[in-house]
Order: sequence, then structure tokens, then C-alpha cells
Amino acid sequence: MKSRMNFKGPAFLAAGVFFVFLSCATSPKASQDVDNSVRSGSYDSALAVLNNEKSKTRKTNYPPKNEILLYLDRGMISHYAGQYKDSSQDLETAEILIEEAFTKSISQAIGSYILNDNTKEYAGEDYEDLYINVFNALNYYHNDSLEGALVEIRRLNEKLNFLQDKYQRASKKVLDENKQIDPSQLPMEASRFSNSALARYLGVLFYRGTGRNDSARIDYNELRQAYALAPEVYSNPIPSSLEGELSVPQGKGRLNVIAFTGLSPIKEAENIVVPLPLPPPNNFARLEFPKMVNRVNAVKRVEVVLDNNERFDLELVEDMGAVAMETFKSKRGLIILKTTLRSIIKNTGGAVAATAVARQTDEGIGLLVGIAGKVFTEVSEKADIRLSRYFPSQALVGGINLDPGSYNVTVNFYGSSGLVFSERKEVVVRERTLNLEEFFCLK
Repeated sequence: MKSRMNFKGPAFLAAGVFFVFLSCATSPKASQDVDNSVRSGSYDSALAVLNNEKSKTRKTNYPPKNEILLYLDRGMISHYAGQYKDSSQDLETAEILIEEAFTKSISQAIGSYILNDNTKEYAGEDYEDLYINVFNALNYYHNDSLEGALVEIRRLNEKLNFLQDKYQRASKKVLDENKQIDPSQLPMEASRFSNSALARYLGVLFYRGTGRNDSARIDYNELRQAYALAPEVYSNPIPSSLEGELSVPQGKGRLNVIAFTGLSPIKEAENIVVPLPLPPPNNFARLEFPKMVNRVNAVKRVEVVLDNNERFDLELVEDMGAVAMETFKSKRGLIILKTTLRSIIKNTGGAVAATAVARQTDEGIGLLVGIAGKVFTEVSEKADIRLSRYFPSQALVGGINLDPGSYNVTVNFYGSSGLVFSERKEVVVRERTLNLEEFFCLK
């Protein structure tokens, strides 16, 4: 009896640890080729890797449970490559799957993913779901559909209205069903993000482009309100060019330029000790939770130069990385709640098993089983660090009134040591319409 127990305890633990590693998240190393292509502006090369089902990146980072990630990453890179219809198709598919996955996740019991969050389908982050609509709006604009673009902006604003109580209701459900958790002892924060200055800025442009100046003014005021409501996100001043967006002089055309720089944050694992409502030694657990970390953005300043000797700097309208981190706060609180509850279930099971073994054999073996169960609990709780990799980090904007006609526009991206990247386009500026140009430097 004793020898069988000594064999089964480590065997079960080893099997559990093996399954944990089978369920691990995406591999940053498998993303290096695509990362390098995106940072260098070789978007077609990046798409070739993502479209190749036999590539290491595709096999490692995009299994069926990471389907949403594939559509997000490919949709964003397609946008940078100017493949706007392909981008819309992927982003719209991702949006549908995110909604379905969230609906499924809030109805799931804790036991349905008792090992860790990596065993579930990736359900998307809130900032990903929001920025889907921003870039799909730009896709529609490039496909000559301002009405379609406005639909996307309105969808984003509807999501923001829902975002306020989305995780409060989910967290309340967990707490109501599990009274043993004291949330005041857990490192939880709530997001205060409720309005997107970038979305409102695009709303101003799209409404103005369709001649709806009253609606454009509403979004103009909402943009200013966004800065006032979330100083944690909007520490920068409101772009000075915003003042000129609602009053383009008669006989002039307005050229608007938007530049996206850097790449969005990634997730890393963070170890946290959380208290558990159990007797010692099971009264605490050392668990892993995901946290967002910014990636380096090489661009410090963006300048627009026209061939008529006009020049101006673009100004930050939204730190998209800050939005990603702020919107993740509420979801992270729910993750902490659910992870803590899973740990209680596992530790309680381990303590019960240890007591049973001690009664059937001796206290020493029971202690070993208890220790093995505690180790398994901590090892099995691997943080879910899955995340899309190719949303930008910052959005910068500017505008200038010009005589209608053709212009050569050069956008220079400067880093701390000088010019990082430069792109030139020939653009046609027309009167009484929207003349919006996009530029990217994702280094």
C-alpha cells in the first residue's frame, strides 16, 4: 500500500506538469521572423509567413484555440500592406469570434478550465476589440465608403459604453458564488477608460467628410472630454491642429495626416503571493498572472514636409499602448479572482487527499502528498500571455489647409539619434472632401 502511494503521487504530479507545458502559450521566438518583417516594413513577407500553414510561426502561435490571434495579426498586417479588403475580412471575423468567446467565457464554470487559462480559446483583449473598429474604419475609408467608416466608429463607441460594467458584473458573479474570497486582499484595479480620443478624432474627420458638421462637433467635444476623464491615458496635450478641423476656409482643401508608430505591448508572467482561506500550510499560494509590458518605440518625433515648403510636426492623439494597459486592469482583476478560486479548489483537494493518505498510511506520506499537491497547484497555474503583436503603440495626427491640387508629401520619423525612416507620397488635395493619408513606422 505504502509503495503504491509513493509511486502514484510523483507520477500524478509529473503528468500534471507535462500537461501544463503542453498547454503553454504562444512562443515569442516563433514570432521573430514576422516581427522583423513588420518592423522593417516588409509586410508582404510577414503575410507570406502567416499564410503558410506549414511555417513554424503558424504551427506554434496559431493553433485552433488561438484562431482569433491569427485573424488579428493578419488583419493588421494586411492593413499596413494596403490590402484593405483582406484586412476588413480578417478583422471582422476576429470581432465576431471575440464576441462569441466572451459570451462563452462568462458562462463557463471554474471547473471547465481547472488547470489554467491557457487551456481555453483565446478570447481577445478589450483594446484589440476596440481597435478592430478603428482600423476597419480606415479600411472602409480607403475603399471609398465613409458611411461604412462611420458605422465602425459608432460600433466602437457602443463597446466603450458596455466596457464600463462588463467586468464588474463578471467579477460580482464570481464573488456571489464564492463567498470565501476576500477581494480586498487581492491586487485588483478597475479601468477608468471610457472614451477613445483616436476614435473621436476619426469621427470628426469622417463626419466632416460627409458634410455633417453638427455630428463632427459632437465628436470634437467628446474628444476633449476623453482627455479630461482619463488623465492616466492622456497625459499629453490635445493636438493643436484639432482647432482647424471644423472650419476649413472656402476654396481650400484640408490635408490630414495620421501616423502610427511602434508596436503594442506584450504580456509577461508575474508571480504574486495571494492569501487563501485555508489552514496552514495551504493558507497562501504563489501564482502567476499576466501583466502588460511596453515594447520600445524608436520614434520620438514625426514631421510632415510638403514640396511647397510647408512643414509641421504631428502630435500624439492617443497612446494606444497606454489604452491597452488601462483597459486590461479590469480584466486582470477578473483573472486574479478566477485564478485564486482555482487555487482554493486545488489546495482544498490537495489537503483532503493528504489527510486521507495520512489516515490510511502514516503522517509522513500524507505530508509528502500535501506538498506534491501544493507544488502542482503552483506549477499548473501558468499565466496566459497570449496577445496580438501588431497593433501600433501610438497614433499621431496633424492637418493643414491647402489650395486644391497635387503635392509631394514626405513624412520623416525621427528617433533619439536622428532620422529613423522616411516615406514620400504624391497626394491630391480636393476641396469639400476628406483628404486623409496614413503613414507607418513600427520600429
